[in-house]
Amino acid sequence: MRIIDPNRAKYKRTFAEPGACVFCDRKDTMECPSLAGKHWRVLVNRYPYMDGNVMIIPDRHLDKTGDINQEEWLEFGQVLARVQEILGKIFKVNSFNIGMNLGPESGASIPHLHWQIIPRKFKNITAVNTFADLYAIAITPEETKRLIDEAMG
Repeated sequence: MRIIDPNRAKYKRTFAEPGACVFCDRKDTMECPSLAGKHWRVLVNRYPYMDGNVMIIPDRHLDKTGDINQEEWLEFGQVLARVQEILGKIFKVNSFNIGMNLGPESGASIPHLHWQIIPRKFKNITAVNTFADLYAIAITPEETKRLIDEAMG
């Protein structure tokens, strides 16, 4: 089910302009530099799917996984492990959804590679998520950023 979020249109306008990329522009991103690497950035998702949703993106503007070099892939594994460790401590979980959409037909809304990392707890079953497949986001992106910064010291 889709929820209308008028602020999301700002992102769509940014990358709809030729050569524009909201991730490369860096004006409206919430960076977590303490989790980043030399080749990878970690951003809190401004439009989270669930609580604690962060993204790992390549520092270089890439839109194909085939363009990631060996050094970048090696570091990706290290950044991913660090992100899972910190989110696991913050949200007291051992389970995660990790995924990406490649290309507009798959649902990718920003043409810059990005992996969604979402800490997951056992699903709370309520009428809302049983009948409408909706989950309430209880923590704002700003709160997620604060929790990560605190956990990283």
